[in-house]
Amino acid sequence: EGEETGTTLLGDWYANLLVIARQRALLFTNESTLYSFAVLEVRKGVLTRFAEVFIEQLKLNLAHEDIPPYVIERFVAEHRDIGIAGTASRSVLGSMNDLADMLAYYVQEAGGPAASQVLAINRQLNRSPHKPLGWKFAVEVLQERLLGAFAVPGPQPSRVFLN
Repeated sequence: EGEETGTTLLGDWYANLLVIARQRALLFTNESTLYSFAVLEVRKGVLTRFAEVFIEQLKLNLAHEDIPPYVIERFVAEHRDIGIAGTASRSVLGSMNDLADMLAYYVQEAGGPAASQVLAINRQLNRSPHKPLGWKFAVEVLQERLLGAFAVPGPQPSRVFLN
């Protein structure tokens, strides 16, 4: 997995195993949007189900961002085959280091991993401007690309006007 965009709409995803407050955590980051989400309190069983956990958490986080269910299902269908390889993008690694620092701060502010509401923290992570995105928020870039690619063409719903 390198600087080139992968075979999916948004390219490759990167994962990093972190230690936050003496607990293991996973941080997933998309290479083209820098959309990221964390999984806190990672136990050994989570690591043995890596691909399954990635898909579960991706769906959960996209739903929390108000991405329509049909868009989530179409997007997730692209990720049936997941392989693990070394990280080649120094740019994404730099962004992930910044995100890891923010994640550690947000978790500490919440009172530690057990007290953290990870969906709310992930939402905060994706509402920080990123220089590689032209100072846009990762969630904005993600929404633009997903909704642009998976928009349902067709008639608009009828509207009812009340006087």
